[in-house]
Amino acid sequence: MHPILFKIGDFALYSYGAMLFVAFSVGMFLTLREAPLEEFNLEHIYEAFILSIILAVLGSRLAFVIFNWELFRGGPWWRIFAFREGGLIFYGGLLAALTGVYLYCRYRKVSFLRALDLASPFIALGYAITRIGCFLNGCCYGKVTEVPWGVIFPAVDGLKRHPTQLYASASALLIFILLRHLKKYRTFDGFVFLLFILFYGIYRFLVEFFRAGETALGILTQAQIISLALIVTAGVIFILQKGKADLHRNKL
Repeated sequence: MHPILFKIGDFALYSYGAMLFVAFSVGMFLTLREAPLEEFNLEHIYEAFILSIILAVLGSRLAFVIFNWELFRGGPWWRIFAFREGGLIFYGGLLAALTGVYLYCRYRKVSFLRALDLASPFIALGYAITRIGCFLNGCCYGKVTEVPWGVIFPAVDGLKRHPTQLYASASALLIFILLRHLKKYRTFDGFVFLLFILFYGIYRFLVEFFRAGETALGILTQAQIISLALIVTAGVIFILQKGKADLHRNKL
């Protein structure tokens, strides 16, 4: 593993932080490039991305602290913000970023759902890049395995484990490709975003079976329970909205 890409004196460039920076940069560049100028102001998109970066990092860290409070209880308060130690939960970051961008879109009088449809494929692409950072950092590893592609994470033990970070990265890349293809069938605002949530929930539910961690309900982990809720919610809303859109189109 390579948690630190390189060091110059006392300065160290951490793999996860570098990949996170690349992910947001690529996502912002591609979103700006494809944004329809008659509908979106490029300056507003830039501002929304900066806001989402800050909220995503803070939200993902806060979620990790809340769900793992036993690791921080009794310790110095500053460890809550010790991002270099690792510990981020994607769902927390997504919720925080969505809340902030929703309020920003209302302030700018821009369609929140159309903005999400525009950005969703690139969120998936950014997620794929970020998970490479997880692999280099040696976190979010999988269960012990005998498969030929098993990887040893020296900071954990000397056993071969599922490289679940790479499973996640490959899955997110596939989601990106699917969303890029399916967006041409968009029939209502929020179409692409709902598919992103649906696909993400499916991927996360399946990969969790190979990821190391404690179960929360029977054989299911906390992430799997949240994933099931997202799959059901996104699936139901998508079917209802698709039905309304098709009915409206047939009446025309």
